[in-house]
Amino acid sequence: MKKKILSVIGISFLVMSCLTLTTTLSSCDSIKKKMASLTGSDELKTDSIVFHKEADHANVHCYVDYPTDGNELLVNAIQEYVNEQLGGTFDGDPNDGQQLVSVYGEGEWNNLKDEYKDLVADGEGDWMDDVSFYTDVDIRKVYETEKVVTYITTTDTYLGGAHGMQSQTGVTFRKSDGRRFGYDMMRQLLSEEFYQETKEGLRTYFKEAGADAQTDAELKDWLLTDDDINSLSHPKADPYMTEKGVEFLYQPYEIAPYAAGMPSFTLSYQDIKPFLTIGAQKMVIEL
Repeated sequence: MKKKILSVIGISFLVMSCLTLTTTLSSCDSIKKKMASLTGSDELKTDSIVFHKEADHANVHCYVDYPTDGNELLVNAIQEYVNEQLGGTFDGDPNDGQQLVSVYGEGEWNNLKDEYKDLVADGEGDWMDDVSFYTDVDIRKVYETEKVVTYITTTDTYLGGAHGMQSQTGVTFRKSDGRRFGYDMMRQLLSEEFYQETKEGLRTYFKEAGADAQTDAELKDWLLTDDDINSLSHPKADPYMTEKGVEFLYQPYEIAPYAAGMPSFTLSYQDIKPFLTIGAQKMVIEL
């Protein structure tokens, strides 16, 4: 029975993954509304930097909300973060976001072009005549308050094969000093209570996709892990603050099949308060 519904469930998961990105993009509108409550000195100002190049079966697209003005410590920290997300090799003027993104884009385009040529040279060219390798990188500011800023990096790459590979990670910066926060803003992660939150968060994700996950046995059947259902591994990527709460996101294949997309769950600030450090609690205006 599971095999019969797997393709339908897979489509649902694909839709949910697309909705995750759509939600990420639409949250930018929410940021604009929140900016009305911030003073000019509080708001992190950004410039939309775009690189696009498509030729010779290689396609690269990159979008970055690049910081241009605000608290110097914060601006420097996010500029460094963007550089790292794009390979960490740019050694030019960090204030020149266009140059940074262009250097990365040109380098990635050359890499894809070479990868394609190598496969053709190995005799893989027949099925690849109408195929292009691609990399799509999207680095956006998705959440901002008077105390924190959250960035999300979404990457989609195709290098041949049945499908591309997607990933999404996020990081929250404290505006006063630019410090990054991830799991270090959490506590009691190995507690029975937090493992329960993880299990129920995953159950909700699968149920919303139409999967049978009512019981623990049904939920475990959708996972690719030997972990006990009551002590599931936390996502490798750091959690990050959003408008609705703290989000936890697994990458493809990390805990579930590719067809399951990127399983995720969000704990509201009230629900996650017992698991936040005091320092993190002070950054949450909702508490």
